[in-house]
Amino acid sequence: MKKFCYILIPALLLLISLNNPAFCQDETLEYTLHEGELEGAPFKVAVPDGWESGNVFFHVHGWRPADAPHEADLDLEDPFYQELINNDWAIARTAFYENGVDNEAHIRALWDLREWIDTEVSGLNRVLMEGESTAGSLVLRIAELEPNLADGVIAKGAFVDLEDETADSFLRGAPQIPAILMSNLTELDGPISYAAVAEDAEVAPALRPLRRPGHVNVNWVEKLAAFEAVNSWIDSGDINQISDGTRTVPDRETGTTIDGEMLVNRVTDIDPYFGNATLGYHPQELEDFGIYRGDYFVIKIAGQQRDVFYGDSYGDVPEGEWVAFPTADDQILIARNHQSAIQTAGLDVGDEIKISPIE
Repeated sequence: MKKFCYILIPALLLLISLNNPAFCQDETLEYTLHEGELEGAPFKVAVPDGWESGNVFFHVHGWRPADAPHEADLDLEDPFYQELINNDWAIARTAFYENGVDNEAHIRALWDLREWIDTEVSGLNRVLMEGESTAGSLVLRIAELEPNLADGVIAKGAFVDLEDETADSFLRGAPQIPAILMSNLTELDGPISYAAVAEDAEVAPALRPLRRPGHVNVNWVEKLAAFEAVNSWIDSGDINQISDGTRTVPDRETGTTIDGEMLVNRVTDIDPYFGNATLGYHPQELEDFGIYRGDYFVIKIAGQQRDVFYGDSYGDVPEGEWVAFPTADDQILIARNHQSAIQTAGLDVGDEIKISPIE
């Protein structure tokens, strides 16, 4: 999507350092993008033009390695974010003061950004927070201990520890605001235990299982449905305590071609924080080509050839081994367990990929 951006000189703000903030308008989405730092925490906030609702959605990212980029990434081409902006919701991201896990510091950074939006952009009406992985635990902690920070939370793939008070994922099972727990089948034990303990809480949480394996393997349609559910819960006071969160994404053109005995596509996305790459194939195309879950296949990347296990999640292979599995948005993710696939193979968006079955 083409963007038209204008660089403005910012006014001096207390405790805020804005480095060349860009105010950008998309050809299809009309919004202003604010960028800067709050006490060393990079942030981005996309505000719809003519914003009147005062509603803000915070995406809270999970653990990142200490040496990963310290940035507030915000992909406004994500269909989920486009839906929010089109419905007059602002979108906020903070990279916190530093990478890693520090619940108290992360909560302070979220308060800083909330207060900055409230005073420097517009008064707030409703704030929702979505956290994934360790941040799923964080937003549940917010629901328990900082209920004034958000009106409702969505915890995706949250780690839950109900016994060890020193654990980063320790939770008491006492949410005070609406909280939806959305997890894949392989990670439901923790959310189920949390919901059982929190059954008599001030606001009992809602379970939203996803009928596929993996960790935070969620598509944009499922995120949108959970977002709509928590909004409806806040408005009406009612929620189904257990509901199926699984949704399918619309059909798409994959661009996959066949070159002899190789299935050809490209890298559509890379994760600079964990070193994974997303490939444009549809999972059905692999099956039609004779590659099934539990098989190994050969992948040719940038002149290199690798044997890859086609499974369900990262943990299907030993540390350092290559694994691929379908994503919730019907693409294929390729990774090395606990190592960087994109760094090993020098992958970037647009790189050509060829795969074939191993006879």
